[in-house]
Amino acid sequence: MPRKFRCVRLLALWFGLIPLLTSCVAEFINPIPPPKSSEPDPALLGEWEITEKDEKVRLYIYPRKSGWIDIISVEIDSKNKIKLDIYEGYTTQIKQEKFLCLKEREMIAKKEDAEELGYYIVPYKISDDGRFSFRIFDVDRINDMIRKGELKGNITRWKTIVTSRADELVSLILKKGVDSFIEPKQEQGFTFSRPKK
Repeated sequence: MPRKFRCVRLLALWFGLIPLLTSCVAEFINPIPPPKSSEPDPALLGEWEITEKDEKVRLYIYPRKSGWIDIISVEIDSKNKIKLDIYEGYTTQIKQEKFLCLKEREMIAKKEDAEELGYYIVPYKISDDGRFSFRIFDVDRINDMIRKGELKGNITRWKTIVTSRADELVSLILKKGVDSFIEPKQEQGFTFSRPKK
């Protein structure tokens, strides 16, 4: 499987797809706060697609009345096997940088003692030509920030949970810049287009 799709899968993204036994994406208990206006970014809504060779990921992004969004990810692999994932969250912004704050929607009712899921923070852009691209916060960089005391959190063998308050996270993003949270090889990120009719 191409490396690009392995990362996409780990993102749940797209968005499908964060296997629980990976430590590729950090979870944030207190994500970037939602904006005061509860409207999702209208440019993000609708259907998106990325294709590489004989593999495809389709995203369906729907608004809720609350201002949150639902993202349904359908991945079709080279053997025509389908993987379905559902995420919920919201769009937000820090200065000119736009973000998705998402968490995996539980497909089955969770037990009372189940661990609370954190949010994935995903910087994104909609280009002038109508493409949707995103990059992933790099878990190694997040782990370094936790070790240096810039963020609070817990690093385990299987996952990284960031527990810093939302205002602390926003201050650090403003201070260091979004690129400090992104793995350098992700300069372009993952780019989705509107499906061809």
